[in-house]
Amino acid sequence: MKRDINYHERSHYYSTKFMRSSKAVGVLWGIFTMCYSILAIVVFLQDQWIGDSDNSKGPGNFGIWRWCTDSQDGREICRGRLDDFGTILSPAFRAATVFTGLACIISILCVVAFILFFMCRSSDVFKICGSMQFLSGICLAIGILSFPAGWDNEEVRGVCGPMADDYKLGTCGIRWGFVLAVIAFFDSIILGCLALTLATKKLKFLEEPAYMNPSSMYQGEINPGFLGDNMSLAGSRKSAGLQPVMLMPHGPQDDRYSEYSHPTARSNQSPYRTGPQVHHNFQL
Repeated sequence: MKRDINYHERSHYYSTKFMRSSKAVGVLWGIFTMCYSILAIVVFLQDQWIGDSDNSKGPGNFGIWRWCTDSQDGREICRGRLDDFGTILSPAFRAATVFTGLACIISILCVVAFILFFMCRSSDVFKICGSMQFLSGICLAIGILSFPAGWDNEEVRGVCGPMADDYKLGTCGIRWGFVLAVIAFFDSIILGCLALTLATKKLKFLEEPAYMNPSSMYQGEINPGFLGDNMSLAGSRKSAGLQPVMLMPHGPQDDRYSEYSHPTARSNQSPYRTGPQVHHNFQL
């Protein structure tokens, strides 16, 4: 029937739709992966994780490895270098620098791994990149959690006041760099889950019906040319539940009629009487 979609056409339709949607999601995943790498680099380089507020003792802002304060003449003085870890304020800031830097490096390697799409199966590449994104997110989370442990440093207290302590900002406030780091962490986790989903999701074909299977023994299950009101007369043996029989006429049998019913010589000469009739009984 026209309204019934052929099984192979339906499978082709769903497989084509699945491939198109998978490619679209994969492209979006690649774009957001590059955005995450940019976010991680910006978070690592910025010194706007925490900073002064209206109630602070003085102006200043701090990052994980670099901090800036204002001098007496109003000029901004920034200190802290990556090539000299001794210039970083505290061990907690050093740990945050190391793990955040690892998160940046892993995110960059994940973007470089896009080249593997030309050499390996896409599912394997998605698994590799998804694992790297999870690892990058874990490193970034450790950096985020390590950073507040260094707020008890004297340089931080010089800006945020004596109330500043581990995981206590005092009179300072959270800046956009810290918020961006938290957003980047959730971004990495979401991208990792999406990559592993794309790597493990496969197209499942519908089971082919029995009457469309070429190996089926009932080749005449559907016979629209000989269908009656409720079943086929000469079509499906499966639906009718009949066994094939041979149609043969019955042989001669003894006449069991009354002797008065036998034809006589006079009745044979009747013009209204036809020739001998032969009765055949057939078995269906």
